[in-house]
Amino acid sequence: MCDAIRNIVRALVGIFCALVPIGLQAQLSIEDRNTVYLEIEAALISYHYLFSTGSPYEIANQAYGAPLVTISTDGTTTVMATPEEVESWVEGFLDSIRSQGWYRSAMPSPTICVLGQNSGFGSGQFIRYREDGSEISRSGMTYIFQRKPEGWRMTTFLAQESNVQLSC
Repeated sequence: MCDAIRNIVRALVGIFCALVPIGLQAQLSIEDRNTVYLEIEAALISYHYLFSTGSPYEIANQAYGAPLVTISTDGTTTVMATPEEVESWVEGFLDSIRSQGWYRSAMPSPTICVLGQNSGFGSGQFIRYREDGSEISRSGMTYIFQRKPEGWRMTTFLAQESNVQLSC
């Protein structure tokens, strides 16, 4: 019985020792965390500008990453596996919101969370505007960004109720 317990303890210690370096490597310095925060903030600002001014091709290839996952408030999940699928979706989506008089979108006060060196999210109230500045709609949205070889790209967005804002 003692040998069995010793073997279990050895196995647990071995697992713990193997995981500790992973946990230590995952911790960012304050400087690195601040740098990633600013990069995600810039990607979020760039996304809203590009989404409001760019072509479907530019949006699909400069703002989004493929695969792109969307999750609506009713739980419907859509996965676009390729840049071409993303571009096609963007084109249809832009047509739909433009028919409502949409001119631009913004997220005025996002919460930005650094998840790690290569990922994070921006969450907040997302507002769609007409050209005259009047609002079309408000909704809650969380955008998950990942650092890709070509730069920061949004790879997932989660719709939520307009008063919900995720935090770290």
